[in-house]
Order: sequence, then C-alpha cells, then structure tokens
Amino acid sequence: MSLIDELDSSLKNMKYALNQNYNFQRPNLAFITAYLHFLAVVFTEFTNIAIILYSPDPINIVLNFIAIAIITEFDDYVYASVRNEPCKKLIEKECYEKVLVVHHTTSKSCGDQELSYVKDENGEFRKLKIKFSERPCGQKCGLIIYRMSRMFYVSIYFYFLPFFTIVFSVYIPLIFENAD
Repeated sequence: MSLIDELDSSLKNMKYALNQNYNFQRPNLAFITAYLHFLAVVFTEFTNIAIILYSPDPINIVLNFIAIAIITEFDDYVYASVRNEPCKKLIEKECYEKVLVVHHTTSKSCGDQELSYVKDENGEFRKLKIKFSERPCGQKCGLIIYRMSRMFYVSIYFYFLPFFTIVFSVYIPLIFENAD
C-alpha cells in the first residue's frame, strides 16, 4: 500500500492522455507510458507482498521491505539529485498544474452540447464531453484498458489487497507447516 500515490498518478495520466489527446504528438505513446507505469507499480507491489509473505523470520521481512521501498523510490532520489536541469522545471508542480489542465471529460453529468474553451484545428470550440463512439479505434482500446485498470485499482488493489495480505500471512505458514 506504500505505492498507492504512484498508482493513482499513473491512472490520472492515463485518463489525461485519453481525454486530451490533441496535446500530444503521439497520444497512444503517452497512454502506453502511463499504462506501463501502472503495471510496474502493480507488479512491484505484488512482488513486495510475495517476498514479505515468504520471508522466514521478522528480520528478513523488515530488510526485504526496506530494500524494495528503496528500489521503488529510486526515481524520486534521482529526481531530487538533479539540480539545474531545464527539463526538471517541466515536471515541478507549478508548471504541470498550469499545463496539464483537464479540458475534456467523460463524466455523465456533463451535457452533450457543452463546449470547452479549447479550439480545434478549424478554430471552433471543442466539445467538453467525449463520447465513446466518437473516439478513434486506438483510444477506444485505451479507454477500455483504463477502465479495467481503474476497476482493478478500486475493487482489488485498494479494498481487498490489504485483507488478502492479512489472510495469506496467516494461512501460508500453516500450509507449509502441514506440508512437513
């Protein structure tokens, strides 16, 4: 559960890449990058849980948890060590809050005829709501992947994973004890 902020940010980036595709030269690549970030966090979390559950004693549990925590935070350490890099300013909060403004939505509460304040190539204001049927094929696939990832995050990762971890931490030693 220590990576929940990373997972949430990857989901937000996936949704942004899908809904504001005109901001990217390669919107599918932007989506895939955010999706790979999502998968890396999920696999890291499951690896962390598996290592902790199979550790033979409490000292190994703590050492393995610390080792994986350092590995998962490595990108933050590298980011903090960079000083006068111009690209670093692009991902600081002051800049990305101004650049990554949501102009479009898939919300059901948004009306079909509402317009955003962003103009398209023809100089007309873009629709605020994006319908599934109006998306290109790649974005339809991306939206399905996003919704499945979001469903996994909300139903399994956020709610059931802590419960399953507690259950497995009790039953796995019992299973191996009975196998001997």
